[in-house]
Amino acid sequence: MPEMPQAAPIPDRPPLHLNGGYLAIASPESVLEACFSVPAVRALRTARPRSTIVVVANQDTAPIWRKVSEIDLVIEHDATDSARKITRLLEDSEVPFDSTIAWEGSPAAQAFARAGIHQRFGYPAAKLEKFLTDPVEVVRKTGPIEHQVNHYLLFVQKLGAEPFHPSNFAPPPRPPAAQNFVIAVAPGSDYGTASEWPLERFIELTKDLLNHCDVAILPSPDRPGPALALAKALGKSVTHVEGEALIDFLATCNGLLANDGSIPHFASFVGTPSLVFFGPNEPEWRRPLGRIHRVLRRHVPCSGCLLNKCPLDHRCMNDITIEDTLDELRELFAGQ
Repeated sequence: MPEMPQAAPIPDRPPLHLNGGYLAIASPESVLEACFSVPAVRALRTARPRSTIVVVANQDTAPIWRKVSEIDLVIEHDATDSARKITRLLEDSEVPFDSTIAWEGSPAAQAFARAGIHQRFGYPAAKLEKFLTDPVEVVRKTGPIEHQVNHYLLFVQKLGAEPFHPSNFAPPPRPPAAQNFVIAVAPGSDYGTASEWPLERFIELTKDLLNHCDVAILPSPDRPGPALALAKALGKSVTHVEGEALIDFLATCNGLLANDGSIPHFASFVGTPSLVFFGPNEPEWRRPLGRIHRVLRRHVPCSGCLLNKCPLDHRCMNDITIEDTLDELRELFAGQ
């Protein structure tokens, strides 16, 4: 076990803003939500510089947290692990946890309670509140759709952090870019076929891109078929990278063209400019973080359905043309 930095223990029932102690944070279980929670965790580090901060994460999100320098330790578990097994991992870490944060009613949140950790913060959600000692209420005003990142930022603000500082959103240091201009292309989506731009248009557009730059074809988690079909049509190979290797690879690319899914959020995390097709999902709510990214969306009467498979004519994606996409790519890469 790595030597843990010394920290002042949290006394009995401290105020929310108190510095020091050993804090365990349960990562959200999806890549998308984990990326949205990173700025909040960075804000906690600034607010509690003497704390030891540990993130408990499954194998899908742990590669993200290992890149966050503000974290002292990542405890990784399998996505199928029970609360009992995660409790054993917490005990094996030998970290004397004083407090925890959980945003979801996950096995990790249950493990915090099973381990008897003294102070457990979280939203009073139906599947989570019973595992908490200190529910944190955040009053939200009605109005326009807010980005999901606020779900985490407003929470840590209640704990005394300054969540909206620009440093909380800075990507980790990037490695040197490849010698040639490289655009990664991800034609599949782990969110289902309803989130995919037509493959034949990906093929035609990528053929055009190959006249100007190198292209790396990335398969989406759990749905590699579109990437394999694109590679076959172009006579190229698929770039097989996962986890931390995928994050590192995206950091060397000049840009990404992809459907809405987990890959654009990895790219956003490392600061790689992206153009993302949005269909059933709501970009104002769940677009990749950062102003360097662009979204292509055609708002139609059924937009925001959030379905994995379109029961109609898929017009939200079919209405996006190749010309539209090329125009957006020129804007994305202007000045590069």
